[in-house]
Amino acid sequence: MSSQSEVMHCYEQTATVTERMLMLARGKQWGELPALETQYSDTVDRLKAIEPQETLDESQSARKHGLLSRIISNHDEILSVVMPQLAMLGEALKSLALQQSLHKAYGQTDDAPLWAASRH
Repeated sequence: MSSQSEVMHCYEQTATVTERMLMLARGKQWGELPALETQYSDTVDRLKAIEPQETLDESQSARKHGLLSRIISNHDEILSVVMPQLAMLGEALKSLALQQSLHKAYGQTDDAPLWAASRH
């Protein structure tokens, strides 16, 4: 595989991965996203290493720009789906931390015997 075709292959792979990530985000299949994010990051890192060494011809450059547009569009939509979920998760974690704090301050301590709680 020539370096130029490897560069284009990386762009194709990145576009495919972001499309899959978007599909999973829309379906709220959060558990599968981290593996794809890793694959995405690995491919981008590979592109950073190989692309500066290559010159794309006009048709490859046009194809690259089309792929970049898809990747950016997918990325933007992924963020629009994921960010509200992350905000909800953040609020849930804050609520849990507050509950734990209140439990520590006012609730039964772990070292108190169970019968002591039932006497009140």
